[in-house]
Amino acid sequence: MYSYLYIHIPFCAYKCDYCGFYSECDTGERHQAYLDRLFEEMRAQCGQCETLRSIFIGGGTPSMLSPAEWRSLFNVINECFTLAPDCEITAEANPESLSASHIECWAELGINRCSLGIQAFKEEDRRLIGRRGTLNRLPQIVRELDEHDIVRRNFDLIFNLPGQSLQVWREALLRAVDLGATHVSTYELMVEEGTPLAKRGFVGGDDEAFLRFWDETEQVLSQAGLHRYEISNFAKKNEECRHNLAVWKGGTYLGCGPAAWSFDGSARRGNVSNLDGWLKHAAQEVDVLPVKDRAVEILSFGLRLVKGWQWGEYQQITGYDARELRGEQLEECQRQGLVTMTNDGVVPTKQGLLFNDNLLSVILE
Repeated sequence: MYSYLYIHIPFCAYKCDYCGFYSECDTGERHQAYLDRLFEEMRAQCGQCETLRSIFIGGGTPSMLSPAEWRSLFNVINECFTLAPDCEITAEANPESLSASHIECWAELGINRCSLGIQAFKEEDRRLIGRRGTLNRLPQIVRELDEHDIVRRNFDLIFNLPGQSLQVWREALLRAVDLGATHVSTYELMVEEGTPLAKRGFVGGDDEAFLRFWDETEQVLSQAGLHRYEISNFAKKNEECRHNLAVWKGGTYLGCGPAAWSFDGSARRGNVSNLDGWLKHAAQEVDVLPVKDRAVEILSFGLRLVKGWQWGEYQQITGYDARELRGEQLEECQRQGLVTMTNDGVVPTKQGLLFNDNLLSVILE
C-alpha cells in the first residue's frame, strides 16, 4: 500500500540549458490527452493507497496547467484517494508562469506548500544557464502566497555557476530568506551530457570551489534559522519536506505521469520518460530486489540525512537490525570518518555528507 503520491507534469515553457530531467516544451495542445491518461492511471490505483500523508506535484513546470486544469486534477485526486487532515501538498512552479489566479486556485484546492524554481537571482547567471523570463513578479507572488496562507515555500537555487562569486551566492541565499523561504534546496551546477550547456563546452566546478560554496551555504542559512537536514536541503524547524523524507526513509509512494516512479516497499516501477509512450501505455521499468538487498539500500539512503538512523527506527521500517545486516561496513565507514555510531544509532559526519557516494559504495558493496 502506498502512503505518498507523486504526480509528474511534464510541460515546460522552454528547456533550460542545464536540465537533464524529462520534460516537454509546452504548446497547451496536449494537456487534455495528458490529463485523460493521468486520470486513468490514478483511478487504476485507487485501492492501492493508504491515507495519503503527502502529495508532491512536480515536473516539468506544473504551473503550466491552467487553474481549470488544476481543479480537474484535484477532482480526481479527491475521488481516488483519502488525504490525511494534515496532508502536505506541494506544487512546483516557475515565477514566470505562476499567476494570481493560480495561487487563488491552489489555496482553494488545499495546496499548502509551494516550491519555486528560482535557480539564480542575478540576471546574467540566469541567462548563462538558459533561464528565460524575469523575476519581476516574484515579490508580488510572495505577497499573494502570504495572502492565501500558503506560507510554506521552498526556493531551488544552483551554486558554483561559472564565474559565480561567494558574495553573489550569499546574496542569493539572503534574498531567499528575505522572501520568506521556510525551505531551501541548494544544488551544485551539474553539466549533464547532451544538454545545451554541455554542448557549449561548460564543465563542472572544482572540488575546492564546491567546498567553499558548501560552507558558505551552511553559515548563511543556519544564521537565518534554516538548518541542513539532508545533503542539499535546509529547513526551518518542522519545515522539512515530508515527501522527500519518505523517499529517503524507505516510505512507499505512488508515482503517476511520464517518468514517475513508484515504490511499494520491495519493487520500484518506473513509467517511461516519454509522453507519447506513456500515453500509449508503454511497459514500465521494474526494479525488483530481494528484501534483504532492499533493506541495505534503504539503510544507505537514510544516511543522506543529517540525523541518519536510530537503530530501532530502522528495524521498525525494514525488519532488520542494521548492525547485524551491515555492521562490518558501518564500522569501515566509521574508520574512514564517514559516519559516527553510538548505542542509539548511526549518523553521517560532514565528510559522510560531502562524500556520500563513497559512503554508499561501502554500505552497498
